[in-house]
Amino acid sequence: MKNAIQFRLSGRFGHFLKAEAGTSALSYPVPTRTVLLGIVGAVLGLEKDTPQELLEPVQFAISGKSPKTHWHKAKFRKDPPTPLQHIIKRTQKQDANTKLEQATLIVQEWLINPCYNVWAILPDNYHVEFEERIKDRRWHFQPCLGVSEMLAEIEYIDTEPVQKLDPAVYAVSNVIRQKQANINFQELYDNSLTIQLLRMPRTVTPNRIFTHDNYLFEANARPIMIRTSDAYKIGKRVVMFL
Repeated sequence: MKNAIQFRLSGRFGHFLKAEAGTSALSYPVPTRTVLLGIVGAVLGLEKDTPQELLEPVQFAISGKSPKTHWHKAKFRKDPPTPLQHIIKRTQKQDANTKLEQATLIVQEWLINPCYNVWAILPDNYHVEFEERIKDRRWHFQPCLGVSEMLAEIEYIDTEPVQKLDPAVYAVSNVIRQKQANINFQELYDNSLTIQLLRMPRTVTPNRIFTHDNYLFEANARPIMIRTSDAYKIGKRVVMFL
């Protein structure tokens, strides 16, 4: 397996909308695999809805603490206001028949100062270009943390070789795909670990059809002892891909 590109992904705010969210816009505590595809696509300058085809089979691993959150009220316009008339007189007053603008007020869960470490292995024809671009801070489009107004900061860390590990018990402190892990839950309780079970999007088609998978996430990025045959060593760290 080729080398993995490690970079830090951070920002002032983030919001990764939960697929099952209703009126209140709940957020995942970490960017999903589909979000990471969009971020890499922005760096490379890929057209919208093309990264999920051009970048597969990409490999991502991500770690970080669950950020603090803030509930923010956001006003969203339902329909545009009535357009102005072509000719407006200086003495003209508001028309009594002007349609009132309709809007809705929803509550969004914002992540405060989110910060994650990400490992990426891209297809050959994009891997080197992505590495060079984040080293030089040259991205085609501004990456964001789920919402276009929430700008993302990308900081290159390192590029290290990847080694597939034999099936065994490992300490893993990144987001774990549940089906790839055999966990001793009694050990989780004994070590007072804060485990979140997340069902997050994993793939998406150009027609915006998502597939989901279950993930385990330790809120404080503490290691979880798991038995798995899907662990990899990157540098001195053991990771599992999303």
